[in-house]
Amino acid sequence: MASKLRRIRKYSRHKRLHTHGFRSRMLTTSGRKVLAKRRAKWRSELTVQKA
Repeated sequence: MASKLRRIRKYSRHKRLHTHGFRSRMLTTSGRKVLAKRRAKWRSELTVQKA
């Protein structure tokens, strides 16, 4: 049974922060729009957190 269970994806926290983090959102105009919409909805978390 254990041989059938395998890890499909190798998640990287660094890559996740680099693509979806606050600084990367602020770099583009569309990213800033995303942040503005999330602020308008009163989201508690605007982007991916570090921890």
